[in-house]
Amino acid sequence: MDTKPTQRFWWLFGGYAALCMGVALFRNYPLYSDSSVYFNWASRAAQMRTWFPYPQTIYDPWLASLFHVNLGAVFLRIYNAPVTLHLLNAVANLTQLYILYRLTLKFFGQQSAGIAAWMYVLYLNSLGLVVLNLSELTFTACTLLCLWFYVQKSTFLWGLLSGLMAGLALGCRPLIVALLLVYGLVWLWTWRYKKQNHYAQLMGIGLGVLLFVIPMGMYSKSQTGQFVYSTTTGPINLLMSGFDGATGVYNDSILKNDSIYLSKKTFYEKGDYIQTRAVRWIVSHPAKWLSFWPHKIKSTFVNDDIAVSPLLGNPNWNFERFIKDTRLPRAQQRFWQESIGYRVAFLSIHTFHFGYYLLLLGLWGYQVLYYWKRRFTSSLIVWIINGFTFFGFLMTYIGSQGNLRYKYPYLVISLILLAPVAVHITPKKGRKWGRLSEKKRK
Repeated sequence: MDTKPTQRFWWLFGGYAALCMGVALFRNYPLYSDSSVYFNWASRAAQMRTWFPYPQTIYDPWLASLFHVNLGAVFLRIYNAPVTLHLLNAVANLTQLYILYRLTLKFFGQQSAGIAAWMYVLYLNSLGLVVLNLSELTFTACTLLCLWFYVQKSTFLWGLLSGLMAGLALGCRPLIVALLLVYGLVWLWTWRYKKQNHYAQLMGIGLGVLLFVIPMGMYSKSQTGQFVYSTTTGPINLLMSGFDGATGVYNDSILKNDSIYLSKKTFYEKGDYIQTRAVRWIVSHPAKWLSFWPHKIKSTFVNDDIAVSPLLGNPNWNFERFIKDTRLPRAQQRFWQESIGYRVAFLSIHTFHFGYYLLLLGLWGYQVLYYWKRRFTSSLIVWIINGFTFFGFLMTYIGSQGNLRYKYPYLVISLILLAPVAVHITPKKGRKWGRLSEKKRK
């Protein structure tokens, strides 16, 4: 079913590209938390003309997003300033839009592809992430490319390219393992029920992953003494749900008074200690550990201001703080002392985004029922994306805490499945098209 992108799409792509570049070049927003840490790592590596991790990082609490940091370091050698990373984020954002469109076009046709593109453009977090130095755009772009290469042909070469993208995504976050698990299950299913053995593609994927893992791991071992190819924040994330005062969200207060932890010098010593402590607590309190899961889910899905507030350029206010702080008279007074233009823009953009997010969330849940009813005729991409989402969240809640950022890759990639559902439930003309398309696919 795959055809070339339409002129209408290229007009949308061009307009969104101009908007992304404008935000990247002219929207100043301070780096803080993970954004600041990643930039400092990349900037230091660029200045020393080396790669991350470098020997000094052995004394950091952990290492994170190795591929994302090293990609930034390459371009910071040209111009060492946050705007360089903004431009890289803009490219990753546009890559996501294009691959999302092409994947939807390939499996669901032109109308669904156009809707998927508009769905993506209207999801403001992707635009806001351009001015933050987080790994969401890099990870999701690599994952979409991994999917794109995977669905081309069941050959060694396409598998190799897919695996290499999976390896780069692994260099950002270990959750890409969920997609690799789904690939393995698909291979077993096609071998068992379709009598097709796509072993060459599977071998290509495995080799592609190793093409990143082995060089990255060997380099990090030469610099730090440890074979590291992905983030090492697993132990600290596990601990967030592994102590008496835990609630399922980020809370590192327990470590501030832990003399044993404070006596550890290197990231791997700290990680080993934290992991042992967390596992011991979870094994001793399995019921209490499971009781954190509803709070983890709530923390992930109730709020969606992942990167909407940065579009307004004021670091003093985000949607969550507005909801919490404006209950207090003093904080409320401070907000209403902002300029009228800022107040109108803040309330307007967040009202739109939250309403749109609720719409996407409803479609996200509905598409599970929609495709389940069509489970014998739906394309394999449906099972791959929903399988990736299921196993990804399962891995997240087993090994980490709740965080609104964790849903970003899954929600964006799921737009491929949401667009055909939107076509199906539109007024009569749209439903007729949707039903006709289903018959053609059958």
